Amino acid sequence: MEPTAGPEAAVEVGVREKLLAAATVLFARKGYAATTVREIVEAAGVTKPALYYYFHSKEGIFLRMMEDAFREYEATVARALAAPGAASERILRFLDAIFALVLDNLEVMRVVDALYYGPPQGAPFFDFEVIHRSFIGTLTGLVGEGMAAGEFRPGSAEDTAWAIVGSFEVVRGMSLCHPEAGFDRTTLARLVGVVLRGVLTDEARELVP
Repeated sequence: MEPTAGPEAAVEVGVREKLLAAATVLFARKGYAATTVREIVEAAGVTKPALYYYFHSKEGIFLRMMEDAFREYEATVARALAAPGAASERILRFLDAIFALVLDNLEVMRVVDALYYGPPQGAPFFDFEVIHRSFIGTLTGLVGEGMAAGEFRPGSAEDTAWAIVGSFEVVRGMSLCHPEAGFDRTTLARLVGVVLRGVLTDEARELVP
């Protein structure tokens, strides 16, 4: 049941937010399978009936977490691609927006990585490949636009996109596992810039910092 308006609605939103936040931290630190409903409600400071009312089960709260993350990802992509500019500028803007989203949701990313790359934990199915295909597809499309416009040298748009993904994944991974290393948004722009300078035409090189 979704709240509508007024003080009661605000209370309901607060309960849902507490449950989602508590579950996210526990899934990230203990794993999905090892986390119990009791631990989630205790961490959230609510009762089991509250979890069952809003999410029906541990599986339900996990799926809501993933659905919310996917919607936020889609909205972030749309905002990043809406502004005009050269392909190199749009690529940097897109990656910066996605990385900022990662930084704002580090615990969710840890849950995703554990389930995507780790052993099965009995979590409900969620098609993480949709996000993966969207990410690489968006980059490939942007690179292709740059090649068609003469901004990038001719070649394989997909190969170039994968080279860019490599830089992104280094910074993302360091942020998750070694935050003390200070791999930030400036680092991301710098590393991606190295890749882009390798494919830019001579006329377009000044566009990349």
